[in-house]
Amino acid sequence: MRNHLLLFFAAGTIVLSGCTKPQNKSTAEKAVPAASTSEVSSSETLTLEFTGTDNFNIKNPKLKVSLYAHDPLLADAPATLITEKEYEQTSVPFTIDLPVPKDAASRINPKEAGDMKYYVSIEWDSDGNGKAGEKRDIYIDHDKEFPNVKLNGEPQKVYLKILK
Repeated sequence: MRNHLLLFFAAGTIVLSGCTKPQNKSTAEKAVPAASTSEVSSSETLTLEFTGTDNFNIKNPKLKVSLYAHDPLLADAPATLITEKEYEQTSVPFTIDLPVPKDAASRINPKEAGDMKYYVSIEWDSDGNGKAGEKRDIYIDHDKEFPNVKLNGEPQKVYLKILK
């Protein structure tokens, strides 16, 4: 019984770690191309409110926001990149409107088997050292709340922190 419990916890840890790690950019981009400017006219917007309590010192204002979809029932399937867009921000908090293609659900690969979940990620070299996602860069605060979003037209809050 003890071995079964240990195996169960190990499998759960592996599944959860796969859901929270950012996807390999090249794999996600191969699955579905990002929305282009020609698709903006046939899209809806996702309003994202980015906030945080850290003292943010932004040297590089350029960041990329990405929207992914995944089926939580397909634990081994990678998330699908739905769209991404670059922005410039010089302070936190800030609000952006991310264009979401109307055919977002049809872009999901593999095709949905259950309820789809969406989440956002950011790539931001906020300290200007040439590498995003390292110490002193602004990143999503997964400890406070995982950045799940709903495509229901309501503003969604995303918490930020400085990586330490």
